[in-house]
Amino acid sequence: MVNEMKKQLFVILNLSLVSGLVILGFNVISPVLPQYALSFNIPIALTGWAVSSFALARVFTDIPAGILSDRFGRKRNMMFGLILVALSSIVTGTANIYTWLIVGRIIQGVGSALYITATTAWIANISAGKYRGRFMSLYSGLIFAGTSFGPSIGGYSAARFGLNAPFFIYGAFAVLGLLATLPLKEIKVDLQGRHSQIRLTDIRQVFLNPSFLIVNSAVFALFFLRAGVRSTLIPLYTSLNFGLSPDKIGILLTVSAITTAVFTYPSGWLSDRIGRKIPIMSCLFVSSFAVVLIRFQDSVSALIPVMILYGFATGLQGSIAAWPADVAPPDKLGTAMGVYRVIGDIGMVLGPITVSYVVGYSGNQTITFLPFLIPAILAFATGLLLIRAKDPAARKEERK
Repeated sequence: MVNEMKKQLFVILNLSLVSGLVILGFNVISPVLPQYALSFNIPIALTGWAVSSFALARVFTDIPAGILSDRFGRKRNMMFGLILVALSSIVTGTANIYTWLIVGRIIQGVGSALYITATTAWIANISAGKYRGRFMSLYSGLIFAGTSFGPSIGGYSAARFGLNAPFFIYGAFAVLGLLATLPLKEIKVDLQGRHSQIRLTDIRQVFLNPSFLIVNSAVFALFFLRAGVRSTLIPLYTSLNFGLSPDKIGILLTVSAITTAVFTYPSGWLSDRIGRKIPIMSCLFVSSFAVVLIRFQDSVSALIPVMILYGFATGLQGSIAAWPADVAPPDKLGTAMGVYRVIGDIGMVLGPITVSYVVGYSGNQTITFLPFLIPAILAFATGLLLIRAKDPAARKEERK
């Protein structure tokens, strides 16, 4: 048992290293992406598409990526995805019109879907059992810890070398991730001979699982906030309302990310002890409160404690990937993880589009309260909905 746990930990550490490099690159561009889009002289309302086109591509790729990872192996999907991310970073970094920026972001989304879906399924496979919450949150926590300084790196490079510099750094990290993937040994997925039987009926079975859908409403809300608030609204708000430069915006996002990293693993450990429901509901309620507070701060110094609170709230979602895995059909885990990614990525599509449209619709050069209120209400309402959700991890603990 001890040796098996050591093997699991070794694989998780390897996957965390690779994933950390990739997501570090994603975080590098987060503080500058809205401003980079505005540099093409587009309306503010269109800046959300620079963020959402990435997620929109993932929406259409996540489920096929999950099925492909079941059929052909996790590692192969991961490597092909990393190659696409590296190539697309060159496209976005050298874009001379807004259209090419969107094309590059779409290719990045496809590559990210292939990589992340396979990795998530791999982690879910090797962490099945009573330690799933802490193993999956360990993976998430190590990634958050490794990528906490991504916004600072991106902000600094943009301030010194131009707004397109972070995209080339993103590509470099993808190449490093590709090299780090090579030593990993492919996992053997036991589907009991079902490789040839994966069909649209599998996807329908996952989608028609009420418990799976209720749990994934939280996934939708949290991804909506991640892309709509963290990657879009906060950079726009601090830039337009406070006049912050990209490097200072990066530092602000880093403060929040470090706090998230600190609390992610404890949240996953707690979810194995008391179930997933309480930590995730707390995450949604505290996130709702923090998002509202952001708009009422009138200085950067006042905003920093609120960003720490927001980072703490985000850290409470440490077991968010474990809960869908708990209620998914065991023999369709790859497909279920693809559906989980789709629902999250729909949130990533709608979040930036919604908040940037509301910002642009107001017609002001500063951001008002309404763009913050919408994601806050969504988070709070979803937290209430989860009262009805099944929590197998809690029931296992109760039977002891």
